[in-house]
Amino acid sequence: MNNIGDKSERYCTGCGACVCICPVGAISYKINENGFYQAFVDSNKCVKCGKCKKVCARFLKDEEFGEDIKKGTLYSVKSKKSNVIETCTSGGIAYEIAKQGIENGYYIIGTVYNYNTNKAEMSIAKNIDEIEKYKGSKYIQSSTADVYGQMIEICKEDCNRKFIVFGMPCQILGLSKLLEKNKISNEVIKIDLFCHGVPSYLVWEKYLEEKEFSNIEKVNFRSKHFSWHDFCIEIKDKNGYYYGNSENDDFYKAFFDNILLNKACFTCKSRKEYSEADIRLGDFWGKRYIDNDRGISAVVVVTDKGKAILEDINDKIELISQVDIEECLKRQSVEDYPNQKLSEWAFCELKKNSLNSTIKMYRRRFTIKKKIKIKVKECTRMLPITLKKKIRIIVNKWRKF
Repeated sequence: MNNIGDKSERYCTGCGACVCICPVGAISYKINENGFYQAFVDSNKCVKCGKCKKVCARFLKDEEFGEDIKKGTLYSVKSKKSNVIETCTSGGIAYEIAKQGIENGYYIIGTVYNYNTNKAEMSIAKNIDEIEKYKGSKYIQSSTADVYGQMIEICKEDCNRKFIVFGMPCQILGLSKLLEKNKISNEVIKIDLFCHGVPSYLVWEKYLEEKEFSNIEKVNFRSKHFSWHDFCIEIKDKNGYYYGNSENDDFYKAFFDNILLNKACFTCKSRKEYSEADIRLGDFWGKRYIDNDRGISAVVVVTDKGKAILEDINDKIELISQVDIEECLKRQSVEDYPNQKLSEWAFCELKKNSLNSTIKMYRRRFTIKKKIKIKVKECTRMLPITLKKKIRIIVNKWRKF
């Protein structure tokens, strides 16, 4: 079994599009040794038709990655319903779009957490009750190939069936090329999300094991238990609730250190520069809403179709203001991550050691400046929430955005 192609300088994103387009079933889709979904080719089955390369980000030209995200129009938006904001990661806009879509006859594709496998996966929702499970961020990679395959078959059988698809930038890119190469003419609204990078299932599984969680009933990767600004992972199992903040929780440490991420994420053009979606969604970080503890969504309208979507939910949302897009991008993960060699070394260590000890080992190789920043952040973990908020406001006043 081999990876697709030999000469590309990019890495597999795990979007699953190649699996769906292969005419002879030569491509399998599974989690690799570092804990990421990856496509593998069976050379004995492959007929070298090249269809997989037509949908794969590894082989696309820069101009095939979609629209320059900086050319989009940015709005700060939130739902008018407080209960929607409370149960969503940021301002509740993804939920309002999905709900409106169901009411208008669309099927919705989004990501759910499977408590039997402790993995994220995409599914198709056909009613309002089913979109409830899409609420909240899932900070692990979701499997796509099965659902994308189902979607293609549905579209071929019914050219009037409409879809709204939520996914990460690389997933939406793969889907867009898959629809194009299959000549699907159905109405498909594509919505991607600002992406920090994909965490590893090797990290997630070791984290759950070391924390000794058992029979997990609920996972909220971005709980507002403390506030919207304070990253908190919330897990409920048979022993009750666990709340871990980004200052002292090992999963968050691995996530924000940008070391134990998928190789494709380090220089990903979909994450940083381009979008094949109609809308890109995220949290509106920065000083503008530093006093808001419940959540504001950043909505980047990329296409005319995206603009129509926002207008369609106008009665359900509060469109706060149109903002210079640079203000939002400054606080999103749109830079390259430089430590790919350190990442490769860290994964080798993670396979032999605990997550906690691996984090300690690779952090020893950080720069003095980064070590100081981490220590300062960790020192705030015992502070009262009200004091942390005051410090955050003071710090943000000195920032440009």
